[in-house]
Amino acid sequence: MSMRHRPGTYPDLRLSEIVAGGTLFLWRNPAGKPFGEKDAWTLSVEWDMPDDIPAAYAQLQKDEARLAANHAFAWDSDFGYLSPLPAHCGTALCAEGEFHLEALNLIGDLPPVLNAFEAVRFNSSSIIEDGIRQAAHIFRVRNTATLGLSEHDLLTRAQRLFNDLAIQECNARRALVEDMPRIFEDSVARALAVLRSARLLSPGELLDLLSPVRLAASMGFLTGITRAETVKMMREQLAAPELPPAQSAEDDRRRDARDAKLADQANIRFAAVTFSSLAAEYFN
Repeated sequence: MSMRHRPGTYPDLRLSEIVAGGTLFLWRNPAGKPFGEKDAWTLSVEWDMPDDIPAAYAQLQKDEARLAANHAFAWDSDFGYLSPLPAHCGTALCAEGEFHLEALNLIGDLPPVLNAFEAVRFNSSSIIEDGIRQAAHIFRVRNTATLGLSEHDLLTRAQRLFNDLAIQECNARRALVEDMPRIFEDSVARALAVLRSARLLSPGELLDLLSPVRLAASMGFLTGITRAETVKMMREQLAAPELPPAQSAEDDRRRDARDAKLADQANIRFAAVTFSSLAAEYFN
């Protein structure tokens, strides 16, 4: 049965739950000095949603104008801004956004979506935590080209790509509950079961388990935890200092102690997290 024909409130599918904001970067090298990476000025402005990018760039231009009032930049009329780093040449402008793409992963569409970035001169980077690649399915997407495009064209392309990516994830979330509810329910149920009872949890595994839980919480399918709490837990884990590679029995003991502590904390926090009545409406 299609979800749209069922009674009740439709799950929350806000794009703001998918886009974690982003940053515009601008690099300028001083004129008349030997090039060095440490010599470049870096300007940045954060944005919340893709439609905020034009306003963020307007602020970036103001910041650049203040810097230019007292400094000359390395510039060539044909090449644009000059730098020893290719990414800092031409427009020397970077648009970067962060996205949570758990639904695209669950329905199997994530690889082709990521591969398509190259055609529009963008790429993606993911979290590698404790040997686990693409942990939590959080990705940073940014342009790879600063040459051959005007600032306007680059920002327009970034805004369109970021909006399209968020919409693709939103559609994937809709497809999960409409067409693959058992897959969605299973991924969340398995994650909760491990979080409640695991005796050891590595940082990468914890992030991967939190990802479907974050998705379910954002759509109103869980009680006992909110999306904001899951995001906070992810951020805290990513900010925690990493242990060096294990080279001795003592290193292994430290890792086991860390993983045991993470498991104990998860056991307590997720003991009372359950599916909501909205989840019962769609998953049963």
